[in-house]
Amino acid sequence: MKKIAVFLAVLLLLAAPVLAAEPTEALSDVLGADELTQSLPDEAAEVLDGLSPDGMPDFRSGVRSILRAAAGGSGGALRSGLRLCAVLLAMVTLCAVVHMSAQKDPVNAVSAVGALGICAACLGGMQSMISLASETVTRLSDYSACLLPVMASAMAMSGGTVSAGTLYAGTALFSGLLSRLIARLLLPGVSVYLVVAAAEAALADSLLSELREFVGWLISKSLRVVLFVFTGYLTVTGVISGSADAAAVRATKAAVSGMVPVVGSILSDASETLLASASALKSSMGVFGMLAVLAICLAPFLKIGAQYLLLKGTAAVSGTIGMPQQVKLVKHAATAMGYLLAMTGACALMLLISVVCFLKVVG
Repeated sequence: MKKIAVFLAVLLLLAAPVLAAEPTEALSDVLGADELTQSLPDEAAEVLDGLSPDGMPDFRSGVRSILRAAAGGSGGALRSGLRLCAVLLAMVTLCAVVHMSAQKDPVNAVSAVGALGICAACLGGMQSMISLASETVTRLSDYSACLLPVMASAMAMSGGTVSAGTLYAGTALFSGLLSRLIARLLLPGVSVYLVVAAAEAALADSLLSELREFVGWLISKSLRVVLFVFTGYLTVTGVISGSADAAAVRATKAAVSGMVPVVGSILSDASETLLASASALKSSMGVFGMLAVLAICLAPFLKIGAQYLLLKGTAAVSGTIGMPQQVKLVKHAATAMGYLLAMTGACALMLLISVVCFLKVVG
């Protein structure tokens, strides 16, 4: 009788439902995927509301919502840019009229006054864009400190142990280098570039022209060199570490399947399931990470880009009515705005390239 009771109890225990977490949910908790949403700035979190790194986000709908939010928030920057362009055109026109009417006044006086006025207007209007670019670079750097470790951990769990380490080390190094370079050298260099351009327009000094060209060359080459070395690092280490990871995964599967008696094949199949779950979670977090980077940088990028295009248009219009010195100064102001646009885009592009590299499949 006791044996029958024990037998029935065992049957009841075997028939009870098993409560276990899904592999992706358990891995999500281990990797800290929730930090990807908690570390977002308020504006980006509002745009990405409803999207989660746990489940595969819809990339197209996410991009559409980001574009709508960025376009809606660019109205203020567009209006301020139009006001700045109107002021610059008025100054250029006034300088041209004064130069034509003043027969005995030296041209240098008109050029100096016009250059100072244009420089003051550009610095006043550009200061907000410099602050916006600096804030965007800081936000991208702060978010990368959360995104990169999570993506590296997911890549390591999906089989890319060597690739995860090399990619994380390189991206963290170059991302930190670029953000510090922009904050400490390149952003102040934009103001220096514009001031030197104003002095060049006022004094017509060839030495100042060479100094302005050197400052512009330093800004553009610094960005290009960092991105070029970064992409070269990814290319070289990606090929080597990818082959090493693929070989390591195959060797591990063969060792587990052959060395463990009876259950070796079962453990090998279980490891494949775990790798597949980690790879799926890595893909969903990678898509969410790209959307997060776009949500942080796209609105500021559009605002700075709008100012840049407006200044380029103003330079083209002023070329038909203004004095050559003032027209060149407006063109230099547009170039300075283009440098701000390049800095913001370089930081975002570096993170996007890194996320794409993290998403590569390990064989």
